Amino acid sequence: MKFSDEMINAYADGELQGNEKAEFENALLNDMELQQALDDVMNLKEQLRQAYNHIDVPSHVQHKSINYRIAVYAGFLLLAFSSGWFGGDMMHQSRESAAQTQLLAQQAEQVSEDQVRYILHVGTHDNEKFKYVLDKAEMIMARYQNDMQLIELEIIANADGLDLFREGASPYADRIKQLGKQYPNIRFIACSNALERLREKGIEANLINSVHTGPTALDQVVKRMNEGWTYIKI
Repeated sequence: MKFSDEMINAYADGELQGNEKAEFENALLNDMELQQALDDVMNLKEQLRQAYNHIDVPSHVQHKSINYRIAVYAGFLLLAFSSGWFGGDMMHQSRESAAQTQLLAQQAEQVSEDQVRYILHVGTHDNEKFKYVLDKAEMIMARYQNDMQLIELEIIANADGLDLFREGASPYADRIKQLGKQYPNIRFIACSNALERLREKGIEANLINSVHTGPTALDQVVKRMNEGWTYIKI
């Protein structure tokens, strides 16, 4: 069976369950090409995590452009992999991709210094992490709004982290609703892949009213990073 890039990413994010997961793991035992593809995805995700884990709110504007360049580059790598560019034609496209990466970096640096954009990502069911991501979001919003700066912030959840946004599963449903009312520039986004996995298991997500259904977590993170947003994995 040929596994798509989406399936490989879903396995790497812990979103495959049941028969799909068993099929994938059985194929891994004897499929060297699949093993390599999974290794590539895991390595890219680890690079991304190392680059952005535990990042605090920047205190100086000049740090922002550096973070954006790193984010654009990491996001471009993920985008390249998901588009199938890591294959036999990669060397032939190196000049073009390098030029595109430079262009994205230049576009990211053009973001107004008065506008701050963050995307926070949670992918595991952990009540301490749930509390931390909400604390982090509130701290960022309060800080920049008090400084009269324009601020946009998204919290995206996938895999088991989706429980943060589910009525009956989230211990912070009331707080999410309150944050949505207090800070209109916060958006709560549920990964479409994670929602589909729940439906396949016959589970209705029952999202909190303030939560929007978005694209896949990977697609949204890469999109925002390419637009110059600062990414933080919780």
